[in-house]
Amino acid sequence: GGFPANFRLIRLPKLSRWLYTGVLLPRACAVYRVDLLHVQYIAPLTTPCPLVTTVHDVHWKRFPETFPTRDRLLMDIFLPLTFRRATFIITDSHASRSDLVHFFCVPPNKIRVIYLAAEDRFFRRLSEGERRSVLERYGLTEGYVLFVGVIQPRKNLERLLHAIALLRPRVECCRLVIVGKPGWKTQGLVQLVSELRLKECVRFTGYVPDEDLPAIYQGAMVFVYPALWEGFGLPVLEAMASGVPVLTSNTSSLREIAENAAMLVDPLSVRDIFEGLQRLLTDEGLRDNLRQQGLERARKFSWRKTAEETLRVYGSAER
Repeated sequence: GGFPANFRLIRLPKLSRWLYTGVLLPRACAVYRVDLLHVQYIAPLTTPCPLVTTVHDVHWKRFPETFPTRDRLLMDIFLPLTFRRATFIITDSHASRSDLVHFFCVPPNKIRVIYLAAEDRFFRRLSEGERRSVLERYGLTEGYVLFVGVIQPRKNLERLLHAIALLRPRVECCRLVIVGKPGWKTQGLVQLVSELRLKECVRFTGYVPDEDLPAIYQGAMVFVYPALWEGFGLPVLEAMASGVPVLTSNTSSLREIAENAAMLVDPLSVRDIFEGLQRLLTDEGLRDNLRQQGLERARKFSWRKTAEETLRVYGSAER
């Protein structure tokens, strides 16, 4: 479907990110008499209207080695300028709010925490035939351990692979499926799979279209998300909504979002990830319990609530 009747879509020329942000956006705000500009992260240096920015996280301040050096430097230069100009800053979790205050000295009263949510389609149970038709296209059969996300160092896949290597002799038919497009510094993962002799049990699907994700989630026995740091961790909620027991990190927003509805582990400890996965894969009662708790937890988040809270921020910013 298209946009609602009260929406107007204006396409700006495709230029470099910096020309777009620095020149085209402020000019468009003036030409179209925009009442409020809402951006992600970096905003133009000047705008003729109030400004709101969304910052999902500032993980590079905690794990600088997981973020490209050039991008890190640009963020550290231009984000403080945006924070000074913004009327409000929206972020996805209280963990990210704390980081904004700690690392950038943002006044707490400028920050609004607005949670994200899993889409309704993840809550719909697919038939066995619907699941199988999708899984067959990717050469998958049900019962795997699943990771979903952009493949990059912050996702902590190296430690996950080492944990799978420990699991393999102890858990029968232990298979890991990694879903997501390559980000950066991904070459070493393929080599690590070979070094750990995991070629037969680790599968990289690459990018998977949104419409196939519910079947991929529902085909999993366990979902694993051991990220080093996250602003929200949407795949955790998507897995919970899909009825899949979750193992995730006991840090950042992940602990906040998962609450008591997931197995929480230390993402810096291969042993902790291994032991958590081993418990989940060998204890059906635990999986059933987390499956039910996860569904209940996922239902507490909604995109309608996200939209309503964002609209309230707009109203406050325009006053």
